[in-house]
Amino acid sequence: MELNAGEIVELAVRRKNVNISELSRRLHINRRTLYNWFRQKKLHTDVICEIGKVINYDFSNDFEEEFRQLAGKDDLMVLNVDHRLNPPDSVYYWMEKYIALLEDYKKLVRKGPL
Repeated sequence: MELNAGEIVELAVRRKNVNISELSRRLHINRRTLYNWFRQKKLHTDVICEIGKVINYDFSNDFEEEFRQLAGKDDLMVLNVDHRLNPPDSVYYWMEKYIALLEDYKKLVRKGPL
């Protein structure tokens, strides 16, 4: 039996032993919204990425097709911070910006000199 997107995300959250109340707080949504997402057949890739960032889980293996489509777009799109989830006055906003910059830097260093 194949799991839907919401069930895959919920399973990852449960395996990481993440408190649902804490997760909803960090995503700036209510718990009901989170539980509704867990029942969805499809989830927007931005939602999956944001949950993955909060629980420190890489969903790229679980959602290969969705992430492959994103790879065709600007790579930074995955790293951009959603202002609805992390407003600019939030500590998480700046933390995500810093992490995104570090990841971009790491990619550049791996490429080597031009």
